[in-house]
Amino acid sequence: MKKVKVGIIGYTGRLGKPLVEILQKHPAVEIVYTESRSEGCYGTLSEAENVFLALPYDESVNYLKKLSGKKIIDLSIDHRDDSSWTYGLPEIFGDEIKDAKKVANPGCYATSILIALYPLKDKIISIRISSTSGMSGAGMAQKKEDNFVSYKEGDQHPQIKEVSRFIDINDILFVPQRIDSTEKGIISTIFVRTCKKISNVQKLYQDAYKNCQFVRICDSIETKNVIDTNFCDIKIMEFANEVLIISTLDNLLKGGAGQAVQNFNLMYGLKESLGLTGG
Repeated sequence: MKKVKVGIIGYTGRLGKPLVEILQKHPAVEIVYTESRSEGCYGTLSEAENVFLALPYDESVNYLKKLSGKKIIDLSIDHRDDSSWTYGLPEIFGDEIKDAKKVANPGCYATSILIALYPLKDKIISIRISSTSGMSGAGMAQKKEDNFVSYKEGDQHPQIKEVSRFIDINDILFVPQRIDSTEKGIISTIFVRTCKKISNVQKLYQDAYKNCQFVRICDSIETKNVIDTNFCDIKIMEFANEVLIISTLDNLLKGGAGQAVQNFNLMYGLKESLGLTGG
């Protein structure tokens, strides 16, 4: 198998570390360049055909000029609302990703929410979301003491803008939370009011994701079933004109590095699950 030469900028960070772990074992990848503030640079950037940016907010733009002519996958928030970049959610925008030169990887909360909502996108009146993540979702280390934290409630969290971009509804509220004693994993609980009762909502979801190997329609939701995999599990329940959807994923993999590699596979015409756990 011919290997694609890749570079990773920010390879020692929260998403950079799991990204390196995946790419080192990927049969179609040769890592020819790595860079981080703490460890310096190794290899030759000019050799890289594709570059992954795993950087903090507002830093990716500093690299774009030197990456001219290369394919780029940006794991940060910096280009997610830029129409010149393809939004990298494969289950929804797979065809666009296949032809993309620049892909903006979605946020972890946004991934869990958009996969859960998208089959209903033209039928929604209002949305209420409560999402809970481990500490790595906030870019922090797991702590020993138990503590639940609610933050940036309502419409303050930047990832709610990603959701609003693709679910065209004004009436949406979001409450993100984190569990300080848990490392990773996300559960999003989403309450949707629809314009009318939807007949057989379960089948609607099954049809929407029948060709998406990383989305599983489940009867129960537990983070242990998705941790260290690229799966997103969802459960759907209907109550008159309301639908309750619960989704879960590993925020560092399906919500981060794993999804970036899924996008890479699509961009190079490879099997979408190549190198990924859960495919």
